[in-house]
Amino acid sequence: MRMLRCAFTISLAALAVSAQAQALRLVFHADAWGTPPGGATASAALAWQAVSAVLAGAAMTCALPPAYRERRGVFCHIALTAFFLPVAGLVVVLGVLSIGCLFPTPREPLAAGRVTAPRFIAHLMARVPHGAGTRLRARLRNLHGERDDRLAALISVRALPSKATSEIARDLLADPVDEVRLLAHGMLDGMEKRIMQQIFAARAHHATSQHEDDRAHACRRLAQLYWELIYQDLVRGEVRRFTLERAEQFAHDTLAQHEDDASMWYLLGRCALLRETPDAAERYLRQAQFHRFPTERLLPWLAEAAFQKRRYRVVTQLLDGLAPGAAAVDGAKASASATGSPAVQSAVRFWTR
Repeated sequence: MRMLRCAFTISLAALAVSAQAQALRLVFHADAWGTPPGGATASAALAWQAVSAVLAGAAMTCALPPAYRERRGVFCHIALTAFFLPVAGLVVVLGVLSIGCLFPTPREPLAAGRVTAPRFIAHLMARVPHGAGTRLRARLRNLHGERDDRLAALISVRALPSKATSEIARDLLADPVDEVRLLAHGMLDGMEKRIMQQIFAARAHHATSQHEDDRAHACRRLAQLYWELIYQDLVRGEVRRFTLERAEQFAHDTLAQHEDDASMWYLLGRCALLRETPDAAERYLRQAQFHRFPTERLLPWLAEAAFQKRRYRVVTQLLDGLAPGAAAVDGAKASASATGSPAVQSAVRFWTR
């Protein structure tokens, strides 16, 4: 049955070509005698053209799969295309038909397998990007919105990362609604108290430590906690300056015991950038790199140090290591995913485009 259908389709295509050739012969014959193809000659040429179009439409319709063949208007569309494009239409139709014959669809369906349903993994929730709470920010900034809706949005802010939460809450300290303002102040106060409790515990451990390793561990913990107050923007003014000094002091105390602690060199570099001392920041960051701190995490801060020194060409060279498809920089495999922060990626696109 398949062979008969294929032979019938080829016969229709051959007849369509013959009818097209007959229509062209009539037109060329009239041109050869120097007379325009009018009257009976034109009618005969149009008739042969119509026959060719009908045969081409029938051949193409027979060759189509059942799912396409049963669609309404398929035959008319193909026939009209072949009729109004005398030669090109037939070439297109026969070309598509030839491709279908040379590359037929596989007779056997592709193998399908069953996959297990994905499981929810609770510990990965911390890695889910929240978009810095864009929708929640919009709801909170809408002063004409309902009070209950804004309060619900502010409560939902607690699910965001701590830095985003502190930024949003601090913007609401001057909100005209008392409930929103008090809740934002309570959130900031609670975040600061949690860190301060950890600082008090770490200071007690530091005071009672007998071994140098324990004391160095306590100093590292205190430096990180004081830096967390700055990173989350929980301190301002003189308190921020004092906190920065304490973070630097405990970082230096840690390095006095363990000079190869790359994280403390990195922290000192960040502190120097806040003080706008780029030479010291670059020196600390290079020390962190020497002690095997990930280079892809250092590149943005080295670029900031170069920016503070107005060495803009160096900024481009450093951030070029984080651009997509970049080569390895200083032994680190650079990629766009090395630093997932949208702010860093925006800076990379600006300086490397």
